[in-house]
Amino acid sequence: MNEIICGDCLEILHDIPAGSVDLVFADPPYNIGKASWDKVDNYLEWCEAWITATAETLKPNGAFWISHSKPLVLAKLSEMVSDTGYGLVNWVTWDKYNGSGVEGTILDRTLQGGIRMYATFSEYLVWHANEGDWTAQCDRERGFIFEPLRAYLDGERKRAGLSRRAIDEEIGTSNVSQYWWQQRGWRPPMECHYNVLQRLAPGHFCREYEDLRREYEDLRYTFNNPGKVSSVWQFPPAKPNGHPTPKPEALLERVITSTSNAGDVVLDPFAGSGTTCVVAERLGRQWIGIERDPSYIEIAAARLREPQLELT
Repeated sequence: MNEIICGDCLEILHDIPAGSVDLVFADPPYNIGKASWDKVDNYLEWCEAWITATAETLKPNGAFWISHSKPLVLAKLSEMVSDTGYGLVNWVTWDKYNGSGVEGTILDRTLQGGIRMYATFSEYLVWHANEGDWTAQCDRERGFIFEPLRAYLDGERKRAGLSRRAIDEEIGTSNVSQYWWQQRGWRPPMECHYNVLQRLAPGHFCREYEDLRREYEDLRYTFNNPGKVSSVWQFPPAKPNGHPTPKPEALLERVITSTSNAGDVVLDPFAGSGTTCVVAERLGRQWIGIERDPSYIEIAAARLREPQLELT
């Protein structure tokens, strides 16, 4: 924990305990045609392998982020993540220059008359999480994450001999309770309805409602709403640091603070110059980085030794 491991992520990921990671941020290499994957199909095959291995390390209520510069490729990667049981929550566009206040950048090229297309100064991110929706794939791979609560409610109902119709009649609304017993579309009862269940079945439904609510929140994926933030993010690019494509620390700050909590474990299978690890350390998270290039690990190690200044 709290180290950058030198090696191939496809080999190292299998050594990380299953279900031990709270947040994954993956910024895979983009250089299709320049590496061992000489075309998109080979690149996608490689991506499917690391996505499957990475998903195994993630907790059922964890967050899976991927960043990419090519939207059509990222759409395919997003489908791969969904197939592991973590559905798409958000597609984020990272606007690198507009609104950044940076002058004299490549944005000035948009003023050149010879350009016959809109200039692309953006990258993209997807955020996936298990929203609790039941599907055959999700049930087989990950299980229904709210099953402990569903099983408790339906088990107490059956032990008390209560029919669903009797419960709905007492509540006064037809079919309102159907979502408490089934997996598809499951949601917990409101406190007033839980009180009805306790009244109808003395000696059953003995757990306190606040206890149920806390467990429900623990099972759900984390989202610490930053407020007044849309799915278009405006951050200037990171300053050069010896890595060809470093991500800005402010971008990682938003990812980590909004979809993890203090003490959680953050994994970056392509750590590069260590931005994810640096920000996770600063924000009080545990972290694991994987990087195959020793020169980048040296850059990351130097950054981690620097005084931890506040993010701006």
